[in-house]
Amino acid sequence: MKKHLPNFFAVLLFFFFLHSRAQSSVSHELGVSFGIASFQTDMGLSSEFAAANQASLSFGISHYLKFFGSQYNWRSGSTFFSEHFKLKTELSYINNTNVSFEPAGESEKLDNMKAAIKLFNVGLNLEYYILELEDYTSYFKTTGSINPFVTVGVHYSYSQPDILVNDVSLKGKDEPYTDLIDKWQEGAVFLDAENIFSATAGAGVRFSLEKLDFSLEGRYQYYFSDVVEGLNAPNDPANKGNDSMVFFTTGVTYVFGKN
Repeated sequence: MKKHLPNFFAVLLFFFFLHSRAQSSVSHELGVSFGIASFQTDMGLSSEFAAANQASLSFGISHYLKFFGSQYNWRSGSTFFSEHFKLKTELSYINNTNVSFEPAGESEKLDNMKAAIKLFNVGLNLEYYILELEDYTSYFKTTGSINPFVTVGVHYSYSQPDILVNDVSLKGKDEPYTDLIDKWQEGAVFLDAENIFSATAGAGVRFSLEKLDFSLEGRYQYYFSDVVEGLNAPNDPANKGNDSMVFFTTGVTYVFGKN
């Protein structure tokens, strides 16, 4: 599936480009967000929630494309797609320099090591809004509107992992890494930058506030890789799953054309 994601990404972009050209007009929104992410990695047992390591801070900017214009009126007609869907593109940055093994106290070697995760992320998301967007948007109602939504997407991430023992990086050192436990001493540490694709699914809610919208969103992101944090012991059943992330964000969005 991983090898088909770039093609799917391109087809999805092409489809929405054609669809937007087919509309009489489109409108735009621009937002910023702040969030907390919790990674599920090999720094723990994949079968236990304890592998969800310390919260990571994230920052992002987003662009929303709506398939009706800021001068929308009922005589111009609409479709189910334009009434309920938005296309969101986003850029985000996630950084956590202190991903420790969970649960602590298993062994001295595990307690002495930690991972660092740095991710630059670009994504394309399709958002479905429960209420009709033309009725929710402030072109008709200025404030107080609430609209829940669900979202799915595909993302590309550039990952820069690192593994540290007693705060000293393993980069530049040769295997075997005798300061690590046996399963990670050889062939299980990957510290080169990685290009990683992922799939996302989530839900949230939008609140209309004068010229701005306020949003809350929760998202699950599944990476088609097991080396986001730089570790992969493929022969260990406890670490057989790919890495993933649970992501909670708050955001403020400027809606162009609001009265």
